[in-house]
Amino acid sequence: MSGPMTTETSSPQPSAKLDGTQEDAPPALLSPAASRRLLQGFGATALYPIVTAIVQILTVPIFLRFWGPSLYGEWLLLITVPQYMALSDMGFGSVAGNDMTMRVAANDRNGALCSFQSAWVMICLISTVFGTLAVVAVYLLPLRRWLHLATMQPGEFHGVLLLLIIYSMVTLQSTLTASGFRCDGNYALGTVLLNVLRLVEALGTVAIVIFGAVPLLVAAFMVATRLAGQVALCLILRRRSPWITWGVDHASKSAVLQMAHPATAFMAFPLGQAMSIQGMLIVIGVALGPTSVAVFSTLRTLSRIGSMLVETVRHSIWPELSATFGAKNWAYARKLHGKGCQAGVLLGGGASLVLALFGRRLYIFWTHGMLSYNPTLFDVLLFVIVVNSLWNTSSVVSLACNAHQRIAGVYLAGTLLSLPVSYLLIPHFGLLGPALTLVAVEFVIAPYVLKISLSILHETPSDFLRELFTPPDLRGLMAQIRG
Repeated sequence: MSGPMTTETSSPQPSAKLDGTQEDAPPALLSPAASRRLLQGFGATALYPIVTAIVQILTVPIFLRFWGPSLYGEWLLLITVPQYMALSDMGFGSVAGNDMTMRVAANDRNGALCSFQSAWVMICLISTVFGTLAVVAVYLLPLRRWLHLATMQPGEFHGVLLLLIIYSMVTLQSTLTASGFRCDGNYALGTVLLNVLRLVEALGTVAIVIFGAVPLLVAAFMVATRLAGQVALCLILRRRSPWITWGVDHASKSAVLQMAHPATAFMAFPLGQAMSIQGMLIVIGVALGPTSVAVFSTLRTLSRIGSMLVETVRHSIWPELSATFGAKNWAYARKLHGKGCQAGVLLGGGASLVLALFGRRLYIFWTHGMLSYNPTLFDVLLFVIVVNSLWNTSSVVSLACNAHQRIAGVYLAGTLLSLPVSYLLIPHFGLLGPALTLVAVEFVIAPYVLKISLSILHETPSDFLRELFTPPDLRGLMAQIRG
């Protein structure tokens, strides 16, 4: 991997004086083009939870009816393979997307292409290694016996696993392709296309299950759909951004090394989330049993509706922030950060307030009254979301410019530490112990993330609070967009 392109890049460092000129004052509103992109991005990102809800509502009853609980349970175990294989890109797709967006904003398409091809080479190499190890494990390890699978026959079990491994490797390519859309101002289009692909895939699997498809055929359909979708994504990307090409001619070892550190650090976020969600359930299961796991899991899932809204805000402003860093437009960056945090707090806090008022009815309706509702536990879990809504949105500043290494370390350390602390608190507080631990972790991480974000933006706490509590000028914003 070599090429003539230079790859010298560093995290953006705003200063009071940029290029010897006086720093621009923060504008009253974002630019019309930026406002349109943000609204389009928000709408496109909001499709994700909608599609997810549709998929869950349709697939669960259909699969249960036509496959039965035993076969469907085995399928759920195997379908987690793509989730774990998705970690094998080591964060190169996300980091490359940030770097490409900053370079395009700085009119450095050659450097962006270098980052794209370098990340593609690394994703192919790493996913191939992980895929090969997974294939070897399928045939050499007694996975079927370890997982206590009895409904699927050995041949079908091996075939489904192999197809899901292929599916995972193709999905990694889609992740990098989405970075191509994001870097060139087409984030909304790329996001919509990926969600449409997810919906087509889900509706197709439901349809073929109704007509009698077995797990092997469903897995094969998923691979075929994802391959066709990836080809379509590449063709559309080629029309929108013809300068983005697949290959190795512009890949660079120095670009790979430069992305390696932030890419590795990026892995801390999915790992930390896994510790916080799945790891916490394991601790509760060991200490209190499966019924308590079901109660805590369902209450936490319901409370996280606000978190999904916050994620929508964060992902919407992410590409725009990367672009402002590349263009060295610090006033816009500060405005995006302040208003993004404001939107995150309003949506996360508003959703939590609604759930606090109507959560009991929703929970009983959702669980058909089969699980007991714990109001104190639910209120504490809602408070976790309120605190999280501020720092989670603010963390996009570090993520957008690949300066997230310190936050990643603190987040992973906090989630790991929460597990033994929760175990120690359970005998004294029951299920409230893990919830209180989650609150403590949020209060540790929140000020740390905000401090780093303000440092990157060279913004004072008072200026940030002023922006946070200044009501948005919605009338002026709409006027700019129409103009």
